Amino acid sequence: MKYYIVALFDDNSYESITPIQRNISKKFRANRNSPMPYIALEIIDNPNIEKLYTVIDKIIKPYKNFKIELCDEISINENMKTINLSIVNEGYIKKISRTLRDTLSLHGIYTTEPEIKDLSISLGNINSFNKDSKKNNNDIAFDLIKKNGKNLTLKVNALEIWKISNNKKETSIKSYELRSF
Repeated sequence: MKYYIVALFDDNSYESITPIQRNISKKFRANRNSPMPYIALEIIDNPNIEKLYTVIDKIIKPYKNFKIELCDEISINENMKTINLSIVNEGYIKKISRTLRDTLSLHGIYTTEPEIKDLSISLGNINSFNKDSKKNNNDIAFDLIKKNGKNLTLKVNALEIWKISNNKKETSIKSYELRSF
C-alpha cells in the first residue's frame, strides 16, 4: 500500500485555488472526485506506521506556517496521472521535503519514487490524456493566477499522511498542524 506525505493549505487559500482547479479540471477532463489540491512531498510504500508517526512528529516540530507562490505553468505527471500547477520560490517547502526524505531514510523508511525535483500543486486526477493538450496548456492558468500583476500566494498550514482509496473519508490517516507565527 502506498502512503503519501502531503502539504495542505488553509481555508482562504482553498477559496483562491478552487476556481483554478475547476477550470483546469474541466479543460483536461479530469476526474470529478479529485482530492483537494495538495503538494506531494513523499511517497512511501508499506512503512511501519507507528514508526512513521513518531519520525514525522520529530521532523515537523520546528516548522511553522509558510507561503508559496503559484506559477502559471501547468504540467501533467504521467506516472501519478495528475494535473499539476508549478510553484515559484520553493525554498522552504523544498527544505521540508529534503529533510523528510533524509530523516526517513535514516530511520529505515524508504521512499518508492525518486526524489521529487519540481514540487507542484496537484489539481486533479486524470485517467487518460492526449499529447496535444500538453502543448497549449498554459493559456488558461495565466489569467486565473495573475492578480494585479502578482502571482497568487497560498499559505501551507498542515502536513498529512494519506492512503489513497476510493472512499474520501478514509484518505487522511494522520494530520500534523504546523506552528503558527
